[in-house]
Amino acid sequence: MSRTLFVFFLLQIADLATTLVTLNLGGAEKNPLIQVFMSIGPVKGIIYAKIVVLLFAIGCSISRKRKPLHWANVVFAGIVVWNLVVITAMLSKR
Repeated sequence: MSRTLFVFFLLQIADLATTLVTLNLGGAEKNPLIQVFMSIGPVKGIIYAKIVVLLFAIGCSISRKRKPLHWANVVFAGIVVWNLVVITAMLSKR
């Protein structure tokens, strides 16, 4: 479980970093739930959203539910890859 949780935390950092880069390049957040959090400000909103997601991970860890955390890792890995594709596309247009 500790490795799954560690990967989860790394993916959250990667998602945060790639999302902030995308926003700085002029991109927009497409996730409607995250957009709600961002109504208080882009950086603050993303950080609050990450806190919620991290609480989910801690809850999974405490209750020893590995599968939801595993699938969350799959989803966030996809999100990070997508963010990198978007960043690459945005940089190639400059």
